[in-house]
Amino acid sequence: MKEYTLSTSCGKDYDGFLLCLTFESVLNYLDSIKAEPLISSSKGILLIDQLLVSGNGKNRFFSCLFDHGEINLSTAQTVLPSDYYRKLATQLLRENIPRLKYSILTDQQKEYIRKGISL
Repeated sequence: MKEYTLSTSCGKDYDGFLLCLTFESVLNYLDSIKAEPLISSSKGILLIDQLLVSGNGKNRFFSCLFDHGEINLSTAQTVLPSDYYRKLATQLLRENIPRLKYSILTDQQKEYIRKGISL
């Protein structure tokens, strides 16, 4: 099972949306992400959601550039994306409910996700 999910349903602001599905740093599975078809065969801006890593705070989302298999972490910056991405994350987490069990989220936050309420 992958430690993340990568979506191309990103709207106009980003070229890819990566949602971490574990409490581990995205750096632990960076090689796997680089091998993903979207990352390895194109270039653009990747939005990364670390909700299960850092919680629902100001460090939750960051973006960085990618280019044909390389993810340029030196371009990483914390961002506050539109609510579309919070809704997308909730949808993806509802498809991966067992991943919430050992996350840092509160019981109330987990319940919101189960009900489809965006964080």
